[in-house]
Amino acid sequence: MKINSTFSQMNFATMSNLRQTVKFAQMKENVEAQSETRYPGIYDNDPMNITTRTGWKKIVPVSDKVKQGLINAARDSMENHGGMLNEKSNFNKIKTNYLNSLPKTERLSASYTLDQIFYNEAQCLVDFVREKNPSWDFGKPVKPGIIAEAYKSPGVDIKA
Repeated sequence: MKINSTFSQMNFATMSNLRQTVKFAQMKENVEAQSETRYPGIYDNDPMNITTRTGWKKIVPVSDKVKQGLINAARDSMENHGGMLNEKSNFNKIKTNYLNSLPKTERLSASYTLDQIFYNEAQCLVDFVREKNPSWDFGKPVKPGIIAEAYKSPGVDIKA
């Protein structure tokens, strides 16, 4: 019994070559698409676009009361939440209240400053906790007394 087929005989080598050819063509298209000049779009020179501006990234003076509140928020975050924050944390409340008390023109730099104060404090605490307990990771409870020891240690400058 003969089978009449209108398709030419294809072997596996031919299919591999076909797949490889298609793959190379796709790679070539990707390279060409990446090398083309980008269309500037309507937002490149838009004065409302702040993504390319870094003038707001500056440290501005903040009251000692706010600094102490941020330090306490970092401590609370480590003691009670394993270094994790959520939208209801003291950090967010302190930051929101302070930023709402400022004029709109000063809020970006003040927000950046508050973030830096908080994250520097939190990083000092993380380093101290990991020094005392190398197996600790974010989200896990901190062993009791480690945070208190961090604030009592004369060689540790937590507020730096």
